[in-house]
Amino acid sequence: MSQQVQELINKIKTEGLQAAQEQAKEIEAEAQKNAREITDNAQRRAQQMIAEAETTIKKREESAKTALQQSGRDMLLSLRKEIEKTLRGIVTAKVGEALTADRLSHMIREVSQKAIEQDLAAKGLEVALNPQDFKILGNGFLAELQKQLKKPLELKSADDIGKGFTISFDQGKSRFDFTDASLADYLSAYLNEQVAALLKESV
Repeated sequence: MSQQVQELINKIKTEGLQAAQEQAKEIEAEAQKNAREITDNAQRRAQQMIAEAETTIKKREESAKTALQQSGRDMLLSLRKEIEKTLRGIVTAKVGEALTADRLSHMIREVSQKAIEQDLAAKGLEVALNPQDFKILGNGFLAELQKQLKKPLELKSADDIGKGFTISFDQGKSRFDFTDASLADYLSAYLNEQVAALLKESV
């Protein structure tokens, strides 16, 4: 009887141990499965966070680059405007200084002769000057030039002319502008192109 009891006890122990071992294996397998899922999820999340961080960094870099480029363009535009303004002042002053009465008489004579040679002054010539230059050139120069050109020539005083002159070959319907303002515009436009090219090369 005692032997049967002992065998029963041994059997219970054996079966209990086997059951415990099987349960332990199941728990271990479940734990490993959960661990793999957790690891996979963590890796995916880490990769996602890295990708998001890289995207954010790239966007910020592009934004900073764009802002820097815009700032550079704004600075160059401001510099260009300042240079053009300075050049305009210098050109206007120098052109005004160059347009003396003697220089004007020479220019008027040259332009008039070219117009007559090209048969543009059939109706005569009309020259407008500022009041000061008109007084200087209005007498002797006018008579001398009319005699030389053998064409009707009229000098007029114009308050809106600073320095220089305008000349018309169609009785005032249209005019060629040789005033200081017009010449300064022309020279400034040329110089502004050079400034723009220099600034472009410096970028």
